[in-house]
Amino acid sequence: MDIRPGETYQFLNREVNQLITYEVIDSRLSKVKPLDQDIVSEEIEVIVSDFGLVISEKTTLSTKKGSVHWHIKKQNETGVLEITYWPKKARLWIDIHSNRRKEWNLGVIEPMANRFSREFGGRVEKISK
Repeated sequence: MDIRPGETYQFLNREVNQLITYEVIDSRLSKVKPLDQDIVSEEIEVIVSDFGLVISEKTTLSTKKGSVHWHIKKQNETGVLEITYWPKKARLWIDIHSNRRKEWNLGVIEPMANRFSREFGGRVEKISK
């Protein structure tokens, strides 16, 4: 089969544009009482700090009512790591969008997900979309 330059680019482009997601599943987050959800958020923020990273934005996702969503950065570096905690569904995951992918966030996403699973129980599952 002959591969033309345009076809090669399209294949590589699809590969590069994948969203990288690590989710903590089967955790104890389902047992967190509503009044303790802020404690979980605070612990997530402590872990972010332990990794030497900073929170550049904290908000909620409009499509996931009641969620807490953070944009995490490394000082003086480009790239973003996104963390979402959705208490209503007892879910916690970390994302890197392809346009925000850098060496530092690729190196920290799995260790941070593993730290979350140690803290909140469960196991880590890598999901690429």
